[in-house]
Amino acid sequence: MPGNLRPPAAGPQSRRRRRCCITGYMTSSLAGLPMLRGLPPERLRELESAARRRRYPAGQILCTAGDPVDHLLVLLGGRVKASRTGPDGRELVSAVSAAPRAFDKAALIAGRPHLATLTALTPVEVAYLPRAAVLALVESEPAVAARLLRTLAETVCDLGDRLADIALLPVPARVASWLVRRAAGGQVPLHGGQSGLAAEVGATRVSVNRALKSLERDGLITLLPGAVRVLDRQALDRLAERP
Repeated sequence: MPGNLRPPAAGPQSRRRRRCCITGYMTSSLAGLPMLRGLPPERLRELESAARRRRYPAGQILCTAGDPVDHLLVLLGGRVKASRTGPDGRELVSAVSAAPRAFDKAALIAGRPHLATLTALTPVEVAYLPRAAVLALVESEPAVAARLLRTLAETVCDLGDRLADIALLPVPARVASWLVRRAAGGQVPLHGGQSGLAAEVGATRVSVNRALKSLERDGLITLLPGAVRVLDRQALDRLAERP
């Protein structure tokens, strides 16, 4: 800034407004997590007061597979990938996720290490909720425990479906199955692009691109920037049937 001119310092009222905006944003993000939906506002505020909030640039590693889980990592904004690296250096991307999302819930409850390395694909904002605070909430709020159990059960079922698809289905059928499981609203976002989809169905980006274009030619889907619109879910369901 030229000369000695400086922007006016923010007054107490301005700082209070900023804190309220930050708190409201974090509250809405936490309330958007399946396990915390319906939680009374005062309990959400208790979690907020115990949380550490951080921002990281794209490319930042948020946690590493095998490290202890002493916090529940909640993605408030941005996108991350979950991956594992083999002894030969090859990377296996298991998922690409967008906010809001909580990671390694099962590992946190069981006292196990992080299952995957989480890397920011975009600038991200995260909150770290202490393990003790999360466990206390689960023990004191039966509704939270029930929703958490349902979330974990859905994760196990989804993983089983994905493993069966990779073992039994060709790539076009795997893509169809992936779309069917996420097509409740008719439009499926591709948070990690076609590369992220390829990682989730255990295929190459080239083969996934070929499968998507084939499905579009057959009138089952429409490809959009960063998303897929499902036009014929029943046809996709038939294509995804396992032998």
